[in-house]
Amino acid sequence: MTPEPTDAASRRVVFRRFGGPEVLEIERRAVPRPAPGEVLVRVAAAGVNPVDWKLFSGEPMHDPYERSLPSGNGYDFSGTIEALGDDVVDWRVGEQVFGGLRYEAQADHLVIDPDLLVRVPEGLSLLVAGALNVVGRTAVASVESQRIGDGDVVLVSGAAGGVGILTAQLCILRGARVLGTASPRNHALLRKLGIHPLAYGGSLADDVRAATPDGLTVVLDTVGHGTVDLALSLGVPADRINTVADYEARKRHPVRGVGGARAGARELAMIAALLAEGSIELPIDSVHPVEDVRGAYARSIGGHATGKIVITTEPNAGATG
Repeated sequence: MTPEPTDAASRRVVFRRFGGPEVLEIERRAVPRPAPGEVLVRVAAAGVNPVDWKLFSGEPMHDPYERSLPSGNGYDFSGTIEALGDDVVDWRVGEQVFGGLRYEAQADHLVIDPDLLVRVPEGLSLLVAGALNVVGRTAVASVESQRIGDGDVVLVSGAAGGVGILTAQLCILRGARVLGTASPRNHALLRKLGIHPLAYGGSLADDVRAATPDGLTVVLDTVGHGTVDLALSLGVPADRINTVADYEARKRHPVRGVGGARAGARELAMIAALLAEGSIELPIDSVHPVEDVRGAYARSIGGHATGKIVITTEPNAGATG
């Protein structure tokens, strides 16, 4: 992938047509300037999410995202405030921040309303912070949808993925016993985090019954693949099932579908603090320089990533503040 020949100083991932990762390009532009009420962020890391490649693929989606060409790419980011527009208060140049800005995150610079930013707490790397926006908000909202507490026995599907691994750990912090489905290669990681691992496959229902003699109380579905139907077959009440992945099941059954739209900056700050203090973990599956953005999405599309895939624009994004 060859950057456009120009003397402009800021790179940006774009797509000008729909398709696979091959449509992603790097363009160069002048460094944007913040208008009054905005801040300029020098991006250090940007997370990769499945919704990103669904958007640039052009495939129909259940959520009504606006799409137009040409377009920037990505949503999650972290970085450092580089400049302040007029009338910006309570923020300063040099502060490390993270958040989300649809179609703008995978770039050297972005301009954003500071109300959308969250400060990176001491002890949290920009690498992890840059991966946190979507999975953090989704995990918190999913757990909050069920008011999980002591005595709950929770099944989390896709427990080694970015959303699932945070969801499972938040449930444990609330006193629940947690089972998680994952590929066998991730079972040791789940055990280390206090999650009872279960393999996908035809024996899953029997394995759940064997592991939970008194039954499940909650199912939090992050991947679909029949998890809602499994939960109902095991006797879990529909109102104690939340799926952020299976839109068809939500049409067929009165289950819940609470996702990241229900959470914001306050929830992100809370989960960032938990990560900074070591109460929970967000594994980083792989780190790709922005020049390898196509490779990052090829890995995401291939499935079975452990935790989050991250794109970096700065070599020191993994250092903690």
